Amino acid sequence: MPSDATQLARALHAHRNAFKAFLAARVGSEAEAEDILQNGLVKALRHGADVRDGEKAVAWFYQLLRNSLVDYYRSKGAAQRRDDTLGTLVAALEEDMVTAQTFEAKICACLGGVVDTLKPPQAELLRRVDLNGESVQDAARALGLSANHASVTLHRARKDLKAKLEAFCGDCAEGACLDCDCAG
Repeated sequence: MPSDATQLARALHAHRNAFKAFLAARVGSEAEAEDILQNGLVKALRHGADVRDGEKAVAWFYQLLRNSLVDYYRSKGAAQRRDDTLGTLVAALEEDMVTAQTFEAKICACLGGVVDTLKPPQAELLRRVDLNGESVQDAARALGLSANHASVTLHRARKDLKAKLEAFCGDCAEGACLDCDCAG
């Protein structure tokens, strides 16, 4: 084994070009090969005491580089899977946004008028939560209600709204007020 880190560094430096060519052939990029080589050299200097025989330092370093390549491709694969998952999620969210916008465009024109016929606390909760997208907790706080009381009131409001829409709109309300053709 080289007697110290300096001798190990010299032994490895003598083969630097071969190490870089070895890596570049496997990663396809000079810059990536250089990064892996630099990281490998740092590891080698930290763990140089593991080399028992000076003649085996080059073989030992090639094995260290092979392990570094495995780590490189694992991280690259994980990053690709993460990016693919993120892309799928973004596409799904965009699709959901389009669906929500289409849904909002088709909501029955009668809805606003029927909401007005509910009890004022029910109507206000429905407007805040279902029509304006506010959370139940935020709406409850704004109206001076407990979150539990607001949830119960909202549940009852939705039930009452459904019954009133069915009575007002008739059969077209059965499809959740989409494509409503009532007089509104």
